[in-house]
Amino acid sequence: MQIEGCVAFVTGADRGLGAGLLKALLERGALKVYAGVKKIKGVADGDPRVVPVEVDITNIEQVASAASNAKDITLLINNAGLNRTQPVLETNDAEAARAEMEVNYFGTLNMMRAFSPALKSNGGAIINILSILARVALPSMASLSASKAAALRMTEGARAELAPHHIRVISVLPGPIDTEMSRNVPPPKIPVEEAVDAVLAALEGGADEVYMGAMAEEIARGLAVDRQGLHARLLML
Repeated sequence: MQIEGCVAFVTGADRGLGAGLLKALLERGALKVYAGVKKIKGVADGDPRVVPVEVDITNIEQVASAASNAKDITLLINNAGLNRTQPVLETNDAEAARAEMEVNYFGTLNMMRAFSPALKSNGGAIINILSILARVALPSMASLSASKAAALRMTEGARAELAPHHIRVISVLPGPIDTEMSRNVPPPKIPVEEAVDAVLAALEGGADEVYMGAMAEEIARGLAVDRQGLHARLLML
């Protein structure tokens, strides 16, 4: 899919990877970008092609309203996410797992359900920014892993449902990106600019699933060659 001339909706567009994607889409010729944010004041871009949209992706009514006002979209990028950095059992935040599931799984699902009718009419693609932890669990972030794994399975199901309508559904599985969300994650981290380029390269290429960064690529190789050994190593982290 070509970026030039597209009409995109990006969630979490006021910070980190989302802000980088917003900027890059404009630079590469997007016709319009709906910037999905929790608070409108978070979008400082003065480009007239940017349409700020206040939306909490866990709120079905807000998502439906956003979709009704963006019926011209050809690209949906589900970038908003939540990481509470918690294990699943011995946690000091009993609501972490539920909150992560609400944002990372149900929030993404809300967006896909609401916007898929427009995409069926207009053609286009969906990109879900997930995590390599959808494939494996780090003990310190196991509740995040569970929510991302659920989102990955949902993405695969949606890909099959939308294939007859010629809508591409791309899952991006990065290692840690150098953003506020990963502030407590040790390096190496993927620079935001590099992550943006990888996401948009996936859109313009033909892959349905993309592993981003050295950590993601190493885990993908480990899963293919020695799954048991990989999991044993991860337990030590």
